[in-house]
Amino acid sequence: MLKGIIIDLITPTHVNGAPDYETLETLVDWHVDNASHALIVGSANHQAEILNIEERTELLRRAIWQADQRISIIADLGDKVNEQTFEYANIADECGASALLISIPAAAGLSQSRMLETIREIANLAKRPLLVRANLDNPNVGSSNTVTELARISGVSGFVDSSANTEHSQELLSLKLPSGFGLYAGHDASACQQILMGYNGSVSIVANVNPAQMQKLFNLAQAGDRAGALALDRHLQALYAALLEDPNSTPLKWALIEMGCIPEGEHPPSLSQASDYSALRRALRAAQVSI
Repeated sequence: MLKGIIIDLITPTHVNGAPDYETLETLVDWHVDNASHALIVGSANHQAEILNIEERTELLRRAIWQADQRISIIADLGDKVNEQTFEYANIADECGASALLISIPAAAGLSQSRMLETIREIANLAKRPLLVRANLDNPNVGSSNTVTELARISGVSGFVDSSANTEHSQELLSLKLPSGFGLYAGHDASACQQILMGYNGSVSIVANVNPAQMQKLFNLAQAGDRAGALALDRHLQALYAALLEDPNSTPLKWALIEMGCIPEGEHPPSLSQASDYSALRRALRAAQVSI
C-alpha cells in the first residue's frame, strides 16, 4: 500500500505545448531529493485528455527511467474511459509503472453498477495496483457504499477522496475495508485533518512547490504529533489558497518558474486578473519556499 504524499505532478511543456521531457526528468530528481513518496504522471491540468497517447507514453517512460526505482511512478488514465484507456493501461504495465490512477467517469446519469463494472474491467486489465479518484461532479461517487464496493474489486488498492468534508471522511474510515486498501485525501486544504483521522496519505497539487514540507506534515501526523501537524498546516494555508485559486494551475507553473524548477520559456504563464503576483510571492516566502 502506498503511504505518504503523492504529488499530482505538473507536466512541463515547451512554448508549442509539447511536453518538455528533459525538465520532467529534472523534476523527478528534485522530488526524489525532497523525499516525496510518489509522482502521478500526466494527471495535473487534465493532461491525460490534452496529450496524445504517444506523448503520454514518452512522459511515463522518461519518468520511470529517471526514477530508477527511487520513487513510485503512477500513470494517470484520465476520466474519459474509452479504448485508449485500456491501451494506455497496457502500456503503463509494460513500462513498469508502480500503480495506475483512474478518476471515476463523470458522465451524467452513469449508474453505480455501470461505474463499478467499468472500474472492474480496468482493474482486471491493469495488472498493477489501481487507485480510484472521486470526481465530485458524479453523484454516485464517494458514498460509503461505493467505496465498500470498490474495495471488493480485485486490483483496486485505494480511493482518493476529493471531498473536504471530515464527517464524510469519518464515515469512510469506519468502514470495514481490506487491510491492503488505502484512503487518501484529495484536497490539500483538508489533507492534514484527514491524515490525522487515519487516511494513508494525500494526493497533493501544492507539493509540486514544497514537497519537503508536505512530507514533514505527513510524518508529523503519522507520528501522532497533532499539535505539530496542525501548526504546520496553519502555516501553509495561505500557500494552499494562493496556489489552488486557478483551476488551470497557472499559479503553480508561475511559482515553479520563480523557483527555477522549470524554464520560463518565451511566453511565461500569466495569472488571471483576479490573481495577485505580490500575494502569491508573499505566500511562497511565508511558507519558506525560496524564490
